[in-house]
Amino acid sequence: MIKQIIDRKVVDGLYAEGLLYSAYGQYERKVHGYKVFKVPLNARFVCPNWDGRLSESGCIFCPSQAKQFTYQSFREVIDKGFTEQIRHNVEHYQKMGAGAKGLVYIAFGTNTYAPLDRLRQIFNETVNAHPDVIGFTVGTRPDCLPDEVLNLLAEYRKSGYEVWVEAGQQTVHQHTLRETNRQHGLAELIRATDECHERDIPILAFIILGMPGETHDEMMETARIISSIGVDAIKLYPLVVMKDTKLANMWHDGRYKSLGFDEYVNLVADFLEHLSPYVLIQRLSKDCGLEIKLAPEWNTYRNIVTPMVEKTLQDRGTRQGSKHKLTLTCDELVPLSTDREKDFYEELKCQRRKNVKSTLSS
Repeated sequence: MIKQIIDRKVVDGLYAEGLLYSAYGQYERKVHGYKVFKVPLNARFVCPNWDGRLSESGCIFCPSQAKQFTYQSFREVIDKGFTEQIRHNVEHYQKMGAGAKGLVYIAFGTNTYAPLDRLRQIFNETVNAHPDVIGFTVGTRPDCLPDEVLNLLAEYRKSGYEVWVEAGQQTVHQHTLRETNRQHGLAELIRATDECHERDIPILAFIILGMPGETHDEMMETARIISSIGVDAIKLYPLVVMKDTKLANMWHDGRYKSLGFDEYVNLVADFLEHLSPYVLIQRLSKDCGLEIKLAPEWNTYRNIVTPMVEKTLQDRGTRQGSKHKLTLTCDELVPLSTDREKDFYEELKCQRRKNVKSTLSS
């Protein structure tokens, strides 16, 4: 049985207020009674898919060592000490009116890929860096969450901090995971979800739409599988072609074509319709700097994409979960025609008689 971490009554309240999807920010405000913002932290982690542990080439869409774009305000302190980064960013977002308290997002690289004592040191410094830090969320891979690391995260959860795991799954389909050189499968996410829930830790999955070779049906099946294994939240992105990546070579050679703006908006709306209504939505697109992005040519900034997704759902008269269905209901477990059932068994009897005669004659 899937353990419920997200408060479904709160989510139901969001829909009752007219929301078309379960927005993470609105959920957090309801739970805490105030706005919560994310505080980025560069803790200088690397990635086992780059350093030779799993491979030396990384995912085909990922820049070297997963060091990607960040906001100009953060670039000023990205190479400073951890405490200085957090203090700067908490005060920056508070001045902007982003919220009252901060949840530190330990990003950039695989942020559980380090010895336990090093992880404890980083997590301790994180929660003590500023009085308005209420906890942290760790960006990592689903195959970098051994029991010892999860037990360490659970210590902070038990101490009253909000703790999330954000797992870069990207897709549930093995052919895509192989094509993009992810070096893990779906089983790792299923295990990570179960083990996080055993420790009352919510887990988020990163999902990318527009992966090479994936069909519309496969992307919708990703929504269904993510729902069925009990993932608590998602970040949904279009596949972005970044400079100096293998995907960039595929794009230049014409072997990969990125999604169009309308195509992506409609895909997101479709995806939300097939997703469980109780999976929180943290993002619906990717903010990406023009200096490293080759494609898509349209602006992927979430504040542009998200309103268009909302409008599409509104125009359709649907919302998140409208098409989410994994089984027939009890009322539907009634055959539509007894005549068809009778005909079926008559045909079956005839076929068996033919098979018997054929066997005897041979």
